[in-house]
Amino acid sequence: MTAPAVPTRTDVVRVLVAGYVALWTTIRATDLLDTLDFAPRRLDPVGPLAFLDGPLPAVVVVLAVIVTPIAAALMAVGRVPRISGPVAAAGFLLITTYRNSWGQLHHTENLVALHLIVLALVPFVRRRDTTWAMQAMAVLTVGTYFLAGVAKLRISGWAWLDGDVLRHQIAFDNARKEVMGDPQAPLGGWILRQGWLLAPSAVMTMVVELGAPLALVSRRLAALWCGLVVAFHLSIVAFMAILFPYHLLGIGLAPLLPVERLGATVSGWTRRSRTVSPTSRPTG
Repeated sequence: MTAPAVPTRTDVVRVLVAGYVALWTTIRATDLLDTLDFAPRRLDPVGPLAFLDGPLPAVVVVLAVIVTPIAAALMAVGRVPRISGPVAAAGFLLITTYRNSWGQLHHTENLVALHLIVLALVPFVRRRDTTWAMQAMAVLTVGTYFLAGVAKLRISGWAWLDGDVLRHQIAFDNARKEVMGDPQAPLGGWILRQGWLLAPSAVMTMVVELGAPLALVSRRLAALWCGLVVAFHLSIVAFMAILFPYHLLGIGLAPLLPVERLGATVSGWTRRSRTVSPTSRPTG
């Protein structure tokens, strides 16, 4: 028998990203469908849906919420990629943009949508080598952090580095959560009492965000930066109770890392399990 092909980095990343989307859209289905009960006056279309002059038909929203996780699951396992990929990408972009058009803008899914679009294009590019997709996704990951750093400097200037702006952000976010009855950050109050830590924390934020392009220079720098990013998001959870699951789980960082080794390991386990399975043993 011919040994199964070892998964490439693109294969592993596709499973991680599409699997995440399938799970996320399933878990958030109720929240996504809540828009059906919102007052039309609340609609403030953003992004690709900025052209809307009224709510989408309910049937469109319901179908998108139902079809998207199914398409993402099919995409994850590599079934009908020329259909499942585009449907998952378009569906995810639609439901997340539509949800953001009804109030607070959530930017935790922006990178997911961009990565999904790149992966959806892979089956249509007539190239055996798919490293271009990983390179594009890596640039998108790095670019989102770099733009976040630039935005901080445009709004606050270099005054950001003294930690005072960060102090106000943490204090305001935790106070808002207390008023709204939302879960508060476990270490939000503690960090505000440790004034000497705020300036170094603000500086490290700039290191992670403005230094993001360095992750494209070498594998070692990519691994170092990815480690800093995970620590960065853990601190955001601890100090502001804001969760970026796609980033914190490392899925958004996967295009920068040798995750194909994970695929090779799983493939090896699968081959060994088939070798020792009862059905493969000769009977006496």
